Amino acid sequence: MLEKQFNPDVLYNRIVHFYIDKKGYSKEKANEIAQSVVQKEAQRRICKNEKCKHYSHDHIRNSETCLVAECDCHEFIK
Repeated sequence: MLEKQFNPDVLYNRIVHFYIDKKGYSKEKANEIAQSVVQKEAQRRICKNEKCKHYSHDHIRNSETCLVAECDCHEFIK
């Protein structure tokens, strides 16, 4: 089973609109928060194996095998 591909633009827009519309923050503050969250989420989805560094959606979830042909990663490391 494959994980859904990470789309930072969608996440960024949703966060910005939430903080502007629901919380009443300024555009600048909402953008800062969104950038921080997107960076954290991107890092969370990258394999911590030094040989790999591919996103989690490039791994098969059950066997944790990397789908990139030239990669030697046999386990997604969180």
